[in-house]
Amino acid sequence: MRQSNLAYQIPNNQRHWWGPPEEITVPDWVEKNVRLPRFTSAEPGPLRISRTPYTRGPLLALGSPFIEHIVLVWGRQLGKSQGVQYPFLCYAIVQDPGPAICLLPTIDKSKYTSKKRLQPMFNACEAVRDEKTDNPDDFSILEMQFKRMILSMAWGGSEMQLTTRPARYLLRDEVDELKKTVGQNAVDPMEAIEQTTSNFPNRKIVDTGTPTTGQGNIWKELKTCQYVFELWVKCPHCHVPQILYWENVRFGEDHDPIVVEENAYYECEACHQIISNLDKLRILGNDWRARTTPDPCDQIIKNIRARFEETISLDEILDDPKYRRIKKIGFHLPKWYSPFSGGTFGIIAKEFLEANKALQEGDDFAPMRNWRIYNAARPWEEIAISETEIELMANKIDLPPFVCPQGTIALTTGIDPGQGGFWFAVIAWRRDYGAHLVQYGWLAGDYDTSGIDAILKEWTFVVDQEERRLHIWRIGIDTGGGQYSAADTTMTEAAYTWIRRMRSTRLFGTKGLSVERIRRIKESRIDKMPGDKGAIIPGGLILIEINSDAMKDVMWFHLHVEEEKAGRFTFNNGTETDYVKHLLAEEKRLQKDGTWEWIRIRKDNHLLDCTVIAFAMADSEFRGGIRVIRPSGKADPTDPNKLPPINPTTQRPRGTWVKGW
Repeated sequence: MRQSNLAYQIPNNQRHWWGPPEEITVPDWVEKNVRLPRFTSAEPGPLRISRTPYTRGPLLALGSPFIEHIVLVWGRQLGKSQGVQYPFLCYAIVQDPGPAICLLPTIDKSKYTSKKRLQPMFNACEAVRDEKTDNPDDFSILEMQFKRMILSMAWGGSEMQLTTRPARYLLRDEVDELKKTVGQNAVDPMEAIEQTTSNFPNRKIVDTGTPTTGQGNIWKELKTCQYVFELWVKCPHCHVPQILYWENVRFGEDHDPIVVEENAYYECEACHQIISNLDKLRILGNDWRARTTPDPCDQIIKNIRARFEETISLDEILDDPKYRRIKKIGFHLPKWYSPFSGGTFGIIAKEFLEANKALQEGDDFAPMRNWRIYNAARPWEEIAISETEIELMANKIDLPPFVCPQGTIALTTGIDPGQGGFWFAVIAWRRDYGAHLVQYGWLAGDYDTSGIDAILKEWTFVVDQEERRLHIWRIGIDTGGGQYSAADTTMTEAAYTWIRRMRSTRLFGTKGLSVERIRRIKESRIDKMPGDKGAIIPGGLILIEINSDAMKDVMWFHLHVEEEKAGRFTFNNGTETDYVKHLLAEEKRLQKDGTWEWIRIRKDNHLLDCTVIAFAMADSEFRGGIRVIRPSGKADPTDPNKLPPINPTTQRPRGTWVKGW
């Protein structure tokens, strides 16, 4: 009798704590309870999985008693956080509580996610609101204490946050932005925080992000998954199941951005019928299937197409008892599956064409890299640059020194002062951003005796099979270095003095850019000589700071362009192995912390530095680069490859920033 009275001693608002959880799947509970707040969602109101049906698969996997870890490698704005991570966290708070941690790269992102995304969703969900305590101090930005669990916000830079809090639920977002090591003990934030879940046999880990490189955290996690699922859809015309591959997106020959955005469509790989954006909304579903062939991640990177008969469905993995040993699975989804307005075939095609244009013009491969990681959800493949001299000498063409290729519009030069002389490299540029080594070498002597003035004032170069000669358009000279061995002045002071003496708008001092690594080029002005007691420079001196690592990436990209393709970097037929040895004096290597770094492996790299400076002089981030070149006549409209003759005395960049030669 006394035991029967115990039920009456439990407050009504706590009785459900001792009862079994509601018999309901995770996605069904989410649809029933979760609402998207108006301030953080483009479509506020009840969360409808039918809007993003592909989120049902990951949510079902998180509800499986056997799956511990899922990895979402999705394109941008597909709902991986607001459609999977955060709704599942709401489910856990109400249905199956346990200590939880949300890990983001920085404390600022942790605060923003808590205040602007998580807490508005919690407050919009009545079931979650009922789990909040009556004490407002329990609900702060970095720690939210509910009646039956605690949610902590963590970030990559805090060793204490990563190692001291046990967690049953671990949600890691934007994991490629996490710093590789933190603290004096060089703790890996990914590994350290995962150890906090090791005591929970029923743990759940969710990793999300867009991939950066194949060595980034998110792609490494995907590669360790036992199965990697891709989304299959059925053509509305022939009903053949297929993965949507970018190569099947059609946008015609007219590359006008407005036309492409409005008219792009998907072509069924089986019946070749048009699948429009409206059709895409109708065929989107939850048919996640994983390849059973080896190395699925490698196949995805290389864009190798999957065969339906060599796949297994997510439903089979979750339902068949023989797969109970499967603990970690991944999901790969490109952005063109998106049902939202920003993910139409046309918008993504327009972005692709813009990125491809920059790539073909040789101006910048960053837009194509960003397109690949944000839209295709595939990592950008960094190349560990380590060539042989024989391989690099294949870039020689049958054109003698001092002769420019047909179509050359400008020449740039990089100069690297050394002890006893000057290294230099002269590069010719075509409109397709193709580069050609016209001449290189060493001028012995000092600023007065070496003849270096002649590069600026006298040197001209003939254009192959064209009746014109060109002066050098821009010259950059390295202003770094220490003391000259036989002089009291420094190399920097000597370079500044020479630049001032030349009084030329074509001559610029350069130095390495060590801080602002986002940009390739930064222009600044200095007003005094180096040193604490440096003399004032009347009128100042323009200094071009170069992100050398980025420009080396650009140079090597052009060296790897295929023969006969626009943008290839070629050498004159007099180029010897000495030039190539200087280019090979540095290698780009993968470091232990997952980053890529240029490493000097040989003593002499002067001609590499000269070439980098010459490339920087033509780069679009330096006053528009070669794009600002305006020919002195009009091109023949019947022959797009024929360029008009350019008079070096009238050839000028557009704009008013320079008055003449």
